[in-house]
Amino acid sequence: MRGIYWLKMPAYLDTNALGAANRLPDFYWSGETDMACVAAVVAETRAHAYAHHIQRLMVTGNLAMLLGVAPAEINAWYLGVYADAYEWVEAPNTHGMATYADGGLVGSKSYAASGAYINRMSDYCGACAYEVKDRLGERACPFNSLYWDFLDRNAARLDANPRMALPYKNLARLDAAEKQAIAERAEALRQSFGATPLQAEGRVST
Repeated sequence: MRGIYWLKMPAYLDTNALGAANRLPDFYWSGETDMACVAAVVAETRAHAYAHHIQRLMVTGNLAMLLGVAPAEINAWYLGVYADAYEWVEAPNTHGMATYADGGLVGSKSYAASGAYINRMSDYCGACAYEVKDRLGERACPFNSLYWDFLDRNAARLDANPRMALPYKNLARLDAAEKQAIAERAEALRQSFGATPLQAEGRVST
């Protein structure tokens, strides 16, 4: 990570391979969300200024990427909330792993995941208000529809990646009506979470 930082800065902070341009939801600061995993990670972060790798990469980072949060937004959050967040290590982790903003310089694939991964790696889902096995519906885990929508929206950028072959094979099994329903659910989630375009607010983030 340090090598990437010294080789690629300062332009590295401007990388945004997926064109993500949305603001960071307020619940990243408050923890006020019905998503048990996010609420727990934010609460622990507020209490200890620390979270382990899976919490950072596959909960907060993954969600930010699925929501289309601008890399600069989530990177600033990581730098602000974690005691060990020095820029030389945080920027490559955020732009390279969590959000795939560098287009594959650090990681050869985007670390996008649905609720099933979080359920395998933690005990958050058992007590969550959302149903981790559902893709659609008001109580469906937000990670699920956001994940499939992320794949669909970014197919032109990601479907040729050999490591993404299985997810895109599974996406191809969904019919047009379900893809449309997923896209509508994902957009409703972005709106309700406040992950709205920065330019609409007069804010520009590289």
